[in-house]
Amino acid sequence: MMSFSFLPNAVLVLCVGALVQMLGVAIGRNVARDAVIGLLVLVASLVAVSMPTVLYMAGSVALFAPDVWASYSAVLIILSAIAIHIMSWRNAVVSDATVGSEYYLLLTLATLGGVSMTGAVHDVSFFLGLETLSLPLLGLIAFRNGRIDAGEAAMKYIVLSGVASAMLLFGFALTYLETGSLRFIAPNTGDMPEPLLATMGTVLVLSGMFFKLSAVPFHLWLADVLEGTSIPVAALVAVLSKIALFAAMVRYFASVNLYMSGPATNEVIAVAILSMVGGNLLALVQTDLRRMLAGSSIAHIGYLLVAFLSPGPLSFASSAFYLAAYSVSTLGIFALMAGIMPQGTDIRDWHGMFRRRPMAAAAMSIMLLSLAGIPPAVGFFAKFYIAAAGMAGGRLGLLLILVMSSVIGLYYYLRVIRIMLMPAPVERPEREVTSPWFGNGALIAVLACVTLLFGVFPGTLVDLGRNLIVMPSPPPGSSGQP
Repeated sequence: MMSFSFLPNAVLVLCVGALVQMLGVAIGRNVARDAVIGLLVLVASLVAVSMPTVLYMAGSVALFAPDVWASYSAVLIILSAIAIHIMSWRNAVVSDATVGSEYYLLLTLATLGGVSMTGAVHDVSFFLGLETLSLPLLGLIAFRNGRIDAGEAAMKYIVLSGVASAMLLFGFALTYLETGSLRFIAPNTGDMPEPLLATMGTVLVLSGMFFKLSAVPFHLWLADVLEGTSIPVAALVAVLSKIALFAAMVRYFASVNLYMSGPATNEVIAVAILSMVGGNLLALVQTDLRRMLAGSSIAHIGYLLVAFLSPGPLSFASSAFYLAAYSVSTLGIFALMAGIMPQGTDIRDWHGMFRRRPMAAAAMSIMLLSLAGIPPAVGFFAKFYIAAAGMAGGRLGLLLILVMSSVIGLYYYLRVIRIMLMPAPVERPEREVTSPWFGNGALIAVLACVTLLFGVFPGTLVDLGRNLIVMPSPPPGSSGQP
């Protein structure tokens, strides 16, 4: 029987859309027009996710999996990209003359890379997606041409990205040497003549993914990168790239029994513990909101790894729910920074915000309460769901650390709310705040409402998570019919 592969609709739409954007830039630069085209491309790719696949390739190697996990992750990535696009409008089109049409082209390409990674079942398709995400990110991080710290952030990012890519490729090479296959799946070392090579390859691949996820101890300069780049691009690094990498990691280990002790499992346990504790401690001492959110994102990766290490019916469902909750809450904070105080991300600049901008302060409080895991925000149920998965998987030690580290997180999240309630000290005058443009204001309102609604009525997301299926890479020579 003839074998078939396919190209996901969203990948196809984003590829065509990127070509259209390139053509628009070549014909004549118009930032407002190119911004609208970029937004239309993202919306079209979101619609395409739910449509029947249109492009099949006969007699080719399977590169992507047609499963619900890939579709769910792609929807989260595209929705995040749309939110980042909206919060970028004022800086890229109105305020900053150094930002051109390439900004939105790079955003589309980064989204293309992230969507490609979520369904990849072949080492080549995964790595191409990873680089398609990483290289535009490098350009976006350095896009603030007038600031020297943007160049520093880009240099630090390229070092981290290069090391991670090298580790991934070395790991793929060792795995291929042992298995003779480029399937994007952790090899089963139990029935191999030389399991050491496959084990080393798996550990290297996992370490490369942890570099990209910025998990402790692979986090290094994440806080510097988020501080040096613009607020929308910082959101791209903290949210979109994390969704893509975690979704790919779940697929890579979909066929591995993580109950069994081994080098890979032990590494994930160690990284989960270090990320939960180290991420919260890093955020605890920060005075810049972006640096605080860098530590927060590291801690939340640690929480997600608890569900990842708890195989069972709740593992995928709780991970999917937590990804959505984290994305909505974090994007909301970045949208508030971009709309209210784009030039002042120092936490002390938010003194008296409840008096100056009560609605914005209320929205910020909702997002912070969600990240802290306090009801009625969605983050409370997300952490509860993770805890349920951990209990079902017998990860009591990890759950104890999750609870203890979450207590640390309460301090720095609630500290921001306390600062917004207090007037500014005499020696530090209040920084001027701006009013968000209509689109960014609507985005903030929607994210705040979603954070509350899914916290009070989480049933829809829970039911959706229960139906998620992660299909491992098909074995070589397998065939299927479209």
